[in-house]
Amino acid sequence: MSSDIRVTAPRNNEIRKLHHFQLDMFKTSSSAMHVMEEQPSPLHKLMQTEGFKPFSGPDAIRVYRKSIQRLNMENMDENDLLNAVSSLGVLLETEIALMYALQDQICTRCGKCCTVNKSMRVPKTELKQIAEHVKTSYKKIKKQTRARPRRDGTMRIKRSPCPFYDEECTVYPARPGECRGYPANMLLKSLGGKAEYPSDCEISDDLLVEIAIKRALEEKMHRENPELMIELAEKKKRDLGRLGGMNQSQRLAYLVNRYQKTLNQGS
Repeated sequence: MSSDIRVTAPRNNEIRKLHHFQLDMFKTSSSAMHVMEEQPSPLHKLMQTEGFKPFSGPDAIRVYRKSIQRLNMENMDENDLLNAVSSLGVLLETEIALMYALQDQICTRCGKCCTVNKSMRVPKTELKQIAEHVKTSYKKIKKQTRARPRRDGTMRIKRSPCPFYDEECTVYPARPGECRGYPANMLLKSLGGKAEYPSDCEISDDLLVEIAIKRALEEKMHRENPELMIELAEKKKRDLGRLGGMNQSQRLAYLVNRYQKTLNQGS
């Protein structure tokens, strides 16, 4: 039996390819059903994580509705999608990396994060890179941005608006790490209860929608072709095992870079 689920209106071709990679794998066999009974579902395992708190409230409802818009629900179990959105209270390392890679692809450069009345921390090395990018000296860029040193060795720059913003980011290729990590950084903090959900960013919901859809499709795959699901899980485990000599930040940087290469190949 094959699935005719359709993913509609993705933000770009790269996201469409990620989804259809999942959809192409839905083929059921009678022997597969026996394997399914012995294996807990992916969503069940996620929601059994110690300290798990479900993603809920207005933001979760909005993400759920947007996920429905992306999928043809006729051949999709609504409970899978509901549970997938709820399970966003915990994110896997690979999913976090995917979010960081995707946000570069789908950022609309609306400028909202550039005009918030809030200061940002910029390491001296990043400020020097920006100076090189605009072909000026570090001393001049420091004076122009009114950068002030902080006790942790970084520089404090006010954003009201950002001094690098002029209808658009003028240093986008060399923008600070704090900018590169937005909105994923804030999403992670909000899911952990340490910050407000960045609803003012146009792509915050979209990043979580892609993770929710991926999880719902994996849940369907678990039922319809669990043998393949097990095979993919084992391959993923082997791939991550090769990163054993790296620390957490190195692993994440490696995974983000790998996803970015995959997405760029499809563009």
